[in-house]
Amino acid sequence: MKKILLILAAVALTTVGCNKNQAPAGGETKPAAETTESDAAAAASSGTIAYFNVDSLISKYDMYLDLRAEYEAKAKKADAELTSKGRSLESDLKDYQNKIDKGLVTRSEAMTMQENLEKKQQSFVQHRDKVMNELAEQEQVMLNKIHYNITEYLKEFNSDYRFKIILSTTSGGPVMNADPSLDITQIVLEGLNKKYAAEGKTNKNSEKLSLDK
Repeated sequence: MKKILLILAAVALTTVGCNKNQAPAGGETKPAAETTESDAAAAASSGTIAYFNVDSLISKYDMYLDLRAEYEAKAKKADAELTSKGRSLESDLKDYQNKIDKGLVTRSEAMTMQENLEKKQQSFVQHRDKVMNELAEQEQVMLNKIHYNITEYLKEFNSDYRFKIILSTTSGGPVMNADPSLDITQIVLEGLNKKYAAEGKTNKNSEKLSLDK
């Protein structure tokens, strides 16, 4: 589940900041942590391109981790509920078939049981589809939030256009090799987590003020 969510989020961010230009291709890139703010500043002074690794960024982005934990908890609860309902339905079907095979019910009783089972099965399918649709919607909203927050932060981060363009890279993506000094993954990650933490404190303070009134 975690790997699937990371892949989906990475796909959603692959084109961030990459509308007109393309970075040079080649071999592997160094870890984002090796790039410092001074490296980025030096690269920016030459009016060059910067890039960040989507996989590394999202996997350590606190907002993503929180939303993912919330989603997985809901998905786990839904799975347990559907499994329980499914087993109950399966048990009823076996009981019905057993009574039919052994002639333990009249034709009228059998018809009533069959109708009840069909209604129960239909109700289960409708509920299952509803739950799955809700989970899919929550997952999409989560990815949209991650994409939006990263995109908006990059606008703030590069509001002075120190970089002419900021590319996003992924494992196996089009950017295979680049100068490590242009990698701003760690800088962006720290900024995102700092902003997320600050927004969390602001929300908590607002809730506290509301309760105190």
